[in-house]
Amino acid sequence: MPYDRLPRHLATSDSPTVTTLPDGSIDHYCSVSGGAEALETRASFARGILGDRSSFGFHVETTEPGGQAVNAAKQLHGLGGDVTCYGHLEDPVFEPLPFETVSMGDPSTVYVLEFADRDVMFVDDSALTDWTLEEIRRVGGLPDVLHSDAVCCSNWTSASGLEAAFHRLGTEEAGRVPFVFDPGDVVGNSPDRMEALHDALAALQNTFDVVYNGNREEVRATADPLGAFESDIERLAAIREATGITAAVMHARDEAAVAAGDGRTRVENYRALSPERHTGGGDRFSGALTHALACGWDWDVALACANACATYYVESGETGTAADVARLVEERPAAGP
Repeated sequence: MPYDRLPRHLATSDSPTVTTLPDGSIDHYCSVSGGAEALETRASFARGILGDRSSFGFHVETTEPGGQAVNAAKQLHGLGGDVTCYGHLEDPVFEPLPFETVSMGDPSTVYVLEFADRDVMFVDDSALTDWTLEEIRRVGGLPDVLHSDAVCCSNWTSASGLEAAFHRLGTEEAGRVPFVFDPGDVVGNSPDRMEALHDALAALQNTFDVVYNGNREEVRATADPLGAFESDIERLAAIREATGITAAVMHARDEAAVAAGDGRTRVENYRALSPERHTGGGDRFSGALTHALACGWDWDVALACANACATYYVESGETGTAADVARLVEERPAAGP
């Protein structure tokens, strides 16, 4: 079982050099009220919106450095990787980050309304919309990006320049290292936009071993232009076949799955107990998956590692170290058969 093998892998893990890019955000985690009443669930918030109330109160409980690239970098650092985050990090909130950062501009602003069942996010990502590959060249980092042991990239929806960047990177000379790509919330994008994503992934595969990595809804949106499918694993296989990429991965609350050249693998996830955070688990999955692939681990162990890191974060609200994640696996019954 992959969870049985994971602690040994974590204890003997390499320290790969990994680059994350290109976003960054100032994340304000907020409680919400309607008058004197605390709104603790999305349903109560929705009832307030649909009812007579036209204004709500919110209180910022904590402010943290965030963004998909930053969150993935936190997880990579926690597992012992030598990580550099290229992002939009021009704010003092990013100064305490314990890994190397290279800023390409101003961050987005995110307000996370925290509810007991699931969070709601409001995002001002206007600072990221004009991003291009030249931003990395401007800060002198493209050779480092190309020659690290792996790359973790996110946020196709907000960083429209990624399309052109992927086509450009597909013409560069570099070693074939894993390029883990989480597109972000592509649900609702037009078929033309999704086909452009397919073409960009195919171009990027000329230089990297591309690993698409989306949640269940993102996988379904990405596969929609390719036809009708009976299962998510078939959707992953279709994405991989249509683009020619190395692998397509899905992360979900109940399982992780991959369609790769050597077959299809599914690893059941842990059930999160008393979640502290509903936002950011997918980014920890991305970081852990990138670490595992940079270290050359088999797919089943890589997915188990990513599942366990995401679960640890959702339950604790903290990014787990290798020791933290190994302890979670050792203290709880292994998920799956």
